[in-house]
Amino acid sequence: MGEIRVLAKGNEFALLIPQQLFSQLDLNPSAAYELVKAKEGIWVLVEKEAAAEKIESPVDKKIFAMLKQNRLQDKVEGKFEKLLNKEELQRFKEMLKEGSVVAFKLSDKYKKAVYKTRAELEEEKKDGNQAGDAGNPAAACGVLEKSGFLLCKDEQSARAVSQQLRKEIEEGKIRGIKGFDGFFYVIESQVYNKHRAKLLSLVKQRKSITVQQLAAEAGLSTALVKTACEFLKDEGEIIEKRHELMQAV
Repeated sequence: MGEIRVLAKGNEFALLIPQQLFSQLDLNPSAAYELVKAKEGIWVLVEKEAAAEKIESPVDKKIFAMLKQNRLQDKVEGKFEKLLNKEELQRFKEMLKEGSVVAFKLSDKYKKAVYKTRAELEEEKKDGNQAGDAGNPAAACGVLEKSGFLLCKDEQSARAVSQQLRKEIEEGKIRGIKGFDGFFYVIESQVYNKHRAKLLSLVKQRKSITVQQLAAEAGLSTALVKTACEFLKDEGEIIEKRHELMQAV
């Protein structure tokens, strides 16, 4: 039927299957296969079942879209429910129980929670490593050195980081700006320049686009895109129509 050979590729090995044999075996080029040893000298090639994709209902899609696109104040506990009809409200309560939607409080000082998707919270948790620590500016600068950007939670944190990076800021190697959300955004100039044109082009292609959508299309983290957008806004290239919804000028 044909000979299958093994080819070394760095630290991995690939099976080379002749085209005729591949066709005779009716293998699927887009499928994933697992090589299982049946006994000494005999191996079995098993097609792995593709994970079934969860199909979202129209109601789920609408709720997720509202949580992504609505203003922050519209996603507050007690207010968001009023935007839903009877069927949507019932499903929304089920989503809360399932954990696909979470009532999130940044701290106990807030009386009401803000609704977020589980995926959004996981993304924020991942991006949380970019938050500056006022008590440890050296560690914050280490984060900046590693990722190329940094979010400082307050003025005290930003001031401490600025003192640590004074020389780089004066030389224009690092830029910083305070956003209307109270965060201080810091980014290496070379990192900003690397992504600026692509992000601006993506915004211009759409009438409006959320930070999350922009991050997905650019293949970048939400925190990095949000940081870059602050500087694009400062340059007058884009505007923020509402919370994290961007539009080209």
